[in-house]
Amino acid sequence: MDAKLSRYREETSARRLLFALPAFRHAAYGPTRSSLIVGQFAAVAMTAVALALRFYLDPMLPPGFPYLTFFPTVVITGFVWGIYPAITAGVLSGLAAWFWFIQPSGSFALDGPAATALVFYVFVIATDIGLLFLALRALGAQVRAHEALANALQLQRLVSQEVDHRLKNLMATVSSLISMLQKHASTPKELGDQLRERIHALSHSIGMLRGAVDGEKISLRDAVHAALEPLGLSDRSRVRLEGPDVTVSSNGLIPLNLILHELGTNSLKHGAFSNGSGMLRLTWNVTDPEEDAPMLHLAWLERSGPAAIPPARTGFGTELLNRMSRSLGGACEFVFDAEGLTARISMQCSHVLDGY
Repeated sequence: MDAKLSRYREETSARRLLFALPAFRHAAYGPTRSSLIVGQFAAVAMTAVALALRFYLDPMLPPGFPYLTFFPTVVITGFVWGIYPAITAGVLSGLAAWFWFIQPSGSFALDGPAATALVFYVFVIATDIGLLFLALRALGAQVRAHEALANALQLQRLVSQEVDHRLKNLMATVSSLISMLQKHASTPKELGDQLRERIHALSHSIGMLRGAVDGEKISLRDAVHAALEPLGLSDRSRVRLEGPDVTVSSNGLIPLNLILHELGTNSLKHGAFSNGSGMLRLTWNVTDPEEDAPMLHLAWLERSGPAAIPPARTGFGTELLNRMSRSLGGACEFVFDAEGLTARISMQCSHVLDGY
């Protein structure tokens, strides 16, 4: 592990040194307008230095070395500043050598020897620039692939952490359901049937949870329909939904689904949907949105069904709704009267909605 860490640090340091040079930054991320302009000025300056050095060395050199200082200038310019400055330096260097150091000196006359010298120069410079271009292109592709891999690994780590978090929450919810069902179920069959029903509700909400984790926006209205439709409560003429357009967070989907599923199940067995004429009105609103802990208030109102009779003892559904509401930072209140059941549930927006 220490050897791998040391090698990684060495590679990172070497990459940092290389990316101090504009040519390598351009290869990986593309040039900017300002860097291209600076590169062209640098090419002119490098050619001027090479020309001055060639004049300085001219008395010391035998005939036949017109490009002695220009070849390395083009390569260094390309290595430091990039391909376009290297081409500029190559063209300027070729013209300077042709005018001053290829006979007849002081002109652009083109005879056989001058043409041969220029062809040789163009071939060498084109080869150098071409090889440099391929090397920089390969480096840029490698850097982009390395960064894409690093981003993918980071995303994978985040997804793994998110999945781990969701699984822990899901297992805690299932464990809580089992604990509550054990207290209220009288036979193993009843325990199994009720647990199977709640797990089915959980599985339906997990499909929406997957979309929320992937970035899909799940509105509260869609979450309500998703919880009620598996129960057969999809008759829009009997179900009325009213409330602002808010988005349910991924953390709030499962507990909200369980709350709505429990209310819907009770309505099918004992409430408005136990006959053919009952109606359901579900409203929600957000109060005190500017305060530190804004609350989401749900009102479940059943009408035109059987009279709502208070239970003789606290059952599983009541305990589930109370516990879920408290876990979401709120509370649950029931009103039983001849018109039907009214359930008012409050939750902290930060626990169930996005943007709070």
